[in-house]
This record gives sequence, C-alpha cells and structure tokens, in this order.
Amino acid sequence: QGKEMKLHPSAEVEVEEVVGRGGGGKRNWKGKALWQRRELAWAMAWMWCLCSRTSPCLGQMTVPFHGQGGFPEEPVDIYVSPMMERLLEVDDKNYRFENVVYLYLSWRDTKAFQKMKDSTDAYRNSTRDCSRPCSSEGSLPRNTGIPPPPFQYSAEVSCCDDVWLPTIGMQNVYELPEGRVQPYSILVEKEAVAWWTAIHAIYFTPMDFRLFPFDSQKLQMQFHYQSVDVVKRFIPSTFSSRFLIRGEGDIVSGWAVANIEVITRNFTLGEELDFFISKYGGYASPGDPFPLKEKNGANGSELYQYYDFDLVTFDIVITINRLWRYYVLNMIVPIILLVCLSLITYVIPGENIDARIALNLTLFLSLTALQFIINDQLPKSSYPSAVTKLVLICYICVAFGVPETIVVYAISRSSKVKEEMASKHSSQKAINEDKDNDGVLESNMSLVMKVMKRKKSAMVPFIIDMV
Repeated sequence: QGKEMKLHPSAEVEVEEVVGRGGGGKRNWKGKALWQRRELAWAMAWMWCLCSRTSPCLGQMTVPFHGQGGFPEEPVDIYVSPMMERLLEVDDKNYRFENVVYLYLSWRDTKAFQKMKDSTDAYRNSTRDCSRPCSSEGSLPRNTGIPPPPFQYSAEVSCCDDVWLPTIGMQNVYELPEGRVQPYSILVEKEAVAWWTAIHAIYFTPMDFRLFPFDSQKLQMQFHYQSVDVVKRFIPSTFSSRFLIRGEGDIVSGWAVANIEVITRNFTLGEELDFFISKYGGYASPGDPFPLKEKNGANGSELYQYYDFDLVTFDIVITINRLWRYYVLNMIVPIILLVCLSLITYVIPGENIDARIALNLTLFLSLTALQFIINDQLPKSSYPSAVTKLVLICYICVAFGVPETIVVYAISRSSKVKEEMASKHSSQKAINEDKDNDGVLESNMSLVMKVMKRKKSAMVPFIIDMV
C-alpha cells in the first residue's frame, strides 16, 4: 500500500484484551482497514516463527517470563540483572549445562502502580478474580488480613493483572525440569516496575576443548528477539556469579565459575538471516514463489519490507575454568613419568635386545591404558585437544626406543664381527710372517750349519766334517 508498516500498533490498530485465568487471554483486534490487520498479523506470525526455536518441552511447561498486557504505550529500556544461585552441572560430553539463575528485570512505567492498585482493589471488592498475583510467596486477602499503610499494596498481597509485562522466551533451552521451583515477584513503585523470577533449566551450548585440561568455556543462555517498537534496548545492570547459597569450596564438580555477564545485541531481521544462511546453509532457489531469503537482497520479494525490522536481544554468558590440577596429577604426571622411564632403554647395553624391547613394549601398553581413561572423559570432537597431542608425542618417544634398539644391536653385532675378523686376520698374518722368516734363515745358512741342523734334528753325534 506504499506505507511503512510498524510493529507498534497503537497508532493504527486498537487492541481490546480480556485477560483470563492463568495469564492467557483473548484478543479482539479492531482496525481501521483490512490491509493493516493482515500485515500486522502476518508480521507477528513471522516473528513468532523466528523466535520459536526452542525445545518441544517448552510447549508443555510455562515459560519463566510469560508476559501480559499486549504492548507498552512506548518502547521501554529494560535493565537486566542476572544473579546465579548455583551452577549445578556441566555435561561436557553432551555440550549441556544446568543452573539456577535469578533474573531481575526493571523498567519505567508511570501507570503501572495505578493499574496494580485498581486490580488489587477490584479483587478485594470481589468484583473480579486475580490471574496474576504480584508474588508467588504471598496470599491475596479480600476483606481481612490486609496490611496497614504503607504496606497495603506490597507485592505479597497485591494483584498485577493489568500491569504490562514483557514476554521473554528462551532459545537454547534443552529442558525445564519438572520438579523445579520457580518463585517470582513483581515489584511496582510509583514510576517503575521490577520483575524477578528464578530460572532452573538445562541448556545446550557450543564448547571448545582444544586446550583441555587448561580450557575455559563460555556457557550461553540465549533469549528471544524483541522488536524495538516494544523494547527499545536491553541494558546490563547488576550481576553476580553466586547468590543466596553460602559456604566455602567448589560449587560444581570439575569447574570453577569465573564470571557472569550480560551481552546485548542490536541487529535487523535480514542480518540475522544472512548470518545463518550464508554460514550454515544456502539461499532460496530462483523459482521459489515465496522465498525466505534471497542472496541479492530480494528487493522484489514481499518479505523484503520485513528484513529491515530492528531487533534487540540479550545473552547471559557464564565463563567457567576447568580445575586443571586434578587432570595434571592424575593424567599428565603419570604420562611424563612413563616417558622418563623409557630413557632407561638407552642405559641398557645394546647387546641386550630382549630387555630393551620388553621395557618399551610395557611402557607403550601403559600409555594405551592411560589414553583409554583420558578419552573416556572427553567428547568426540573434530579436533585434537592439548592432552591428546601430549599423549601422541609420548607415544612417539616410547616407540622410538624399539627401532633404536634394533639399529644399535645391529651396529654392535657388526662391529663385534669386524673385530673378530680383524683378530683372525692379524693372527694369520703373524703365522705367515713367521714362515717367511724361517725361509730366509734357511737360505742364508752355510753348508756346515745345515748339516749341523740336520744332524741335531736326527739326534746324530755332532761331527764336524772338514772335507
């Protein structure tokens, strides 16, 4: 129609909402024109499809921040304060973690107190029921049990049916435990609202084990996108990596919590689609009559007008460090000791080939047993970790002793054979030299001496024949 469509409907569409029990409600839309209602409904359905990428279990369990009241009168700034009670478990084999976080949201609303007061008075006058008490811990009195001023409208005894609350879904939730405790409280002052609730959930998140066991992980709690026509921006505020539970020592097996922070993001719908499609998928086919996202911007597509929607969201990132001393003492030190023992191979004489090879094979099998223990504590990743590289180097060091032993043994045997052959050759040479000397002496002897020698050898009496 040549007009820019806005998600904020107050200027074009009137909303009449009847809130029912349990926070649900029926909305009757009254618009000035049919095309306005259709575009608005389509846009909201489109946003819901993008934001409903959660586990199927969320369809059966109540989302912790289930809002009410439609849209605020104007976009609000929401301050986010995460207070983590405890990190319960880190399942690094399945890339999951479980924790309990008290999430505190606050924003300005000048009409919230009057709406809360009217809802509470209506309940106390028995003119209507209350579907959203301001606190999960208190009980709503009707005629009796009302605290005196100034506590007559405290959260424990008040009703917040008409107070606007944002719906903030959770994206990477794997499971919301059935037996979880989910307390909440809605605090309404003169010009501000604060809403806190305890979130106990199991999340899935990417992990990087290249530096194992000296690695650090960033555990992400991702929340749904919001239009800037509803939430202007999310602003990080107070945070704590430990809350409520006191005591010394480790809080989770194998890990130490280093920090918790809130990271906000501002982007457009088109940028978010481009990020995932270009990096992990492919763009729409040219023949698609209603493409989700085309590569060249899709200026002619009916969806193009929605790609410029400004969205905001926030992530809670928990930084944890692995307790590396346990792995050093139980894995790395034994591996290094085995390599040091393999150095004894080079002390054993090269002729003792049996002892040298037996020692290297024993150490090789010991390294194999340790590797089974290490692999049992690591997920099957697409890259080798630091300890895997260390084990591989140790394998090479130990295995090197076997061919080295064979070479040394061959060299020692060869030199020994050469020595024996040289000794035998020298003995034969000495004998030959003796024979040669005997021949020379015999040629130089006179006739008399030869006769003397012959007579002596025949043991004949020595007679000098002068003839």
